[in-house]
Amino acid sequence: MDISKFLSKVLGIYLVIIGVAMLVNMHQFASYVSDLVNDKPLMFVSGFFTLILGILMVVSHNIWEWHWRVIISILAWMTLLKGATLIFYPQFIDKSTMLFLKNTNFSYITAIIDFILGALLCYFGFKHKQIQHKNVSSKTSLKK
Repeated sequence: MDISKFLSKVLGIYLVIIGVAMLVNMHQFASYVSDLVNDKPLMFVSGFFTLILGILMVVSHNIWEWHWRVIISILAWMTLLKGATLIFYPQFIDKSTMLFLKNTNFSYITAIIDFILGALLCYFGFKHKQIQHKNVSSKTSLKK
């Protein structure tokens, strides 16, 4: 399977689920994220896992063509940068997360963007390649 298709499916399903979960239960989602931000050792460990995931995605998919595949490369680099930021500068994540949680409109907009981006990636990931049928040439004749 093409790595772009694989990552598109995985990231697409993930983003659709996260987007819907946020939209359906924003209050609880915000509470969990707030608790997570206040648990410094867990944030540090999640930074390592996020960094590893980002590195794996960047190494396996670093395609910068003006095509749907560039979305995966952008998400890969964003994941890598988030992981590095969680490890080297966790205060930035703390501040930006708290701003995110305080602004309910921004939280809902982010959830909608996640859902739409996930649906788009699912479309490209699960879309079957159209098979082009060759027209039978009139020059071909059946021998009798």
